[in-house]
Amino acid sequence: MSLSTNHDSGEETTVRYLMLVLSTPEDPGDTEGQTPIEEWVKDTYGSGHGILGERLRPHEEAVGVKVRGGDVVVTDGPFIEAKEQIAGFDIIEAPDLDEAVAIAAKHPCAFDGAIQLHPFWPLNLDLD
Repeated sequence: MSLSTNHDSGEETTVRYLMLVLSTPEDPGDTEGQTPIEEWVKDTYGSGHGILGERLRPHEEAVGVKVRGGDVVVTDGPFIEAKEQIAGFDIIEAPDLDEAVAIAAKHPCAFDGAIQLHPFWPLNLDLD
């Protein structure tokens, strides 16, 4: 079995992006022209660009995990003071950054929050 984050489908190579969906509860933003989430999901996943996506529970329920001096340290709640909170994520696939930006720009949270796109490093592992 081979694991790869860049896929070659014939002549076209695509790149996978982690799309972090950020909400800004204090700033409602500009919702004019905002696409309903159901429509965005149908379009993105129906076109084959969407790979995986989930909403996240409130950030107060999150924990941080790190190992220091051989000890596992777990911390509760928000980790930094920020206006934006990670509300969810999607993994999308696009031929280039321009297409990934076009997909992200249609997400409802691009209008009243923010979207971050993080390309994955190519990872080709032979797991056999």
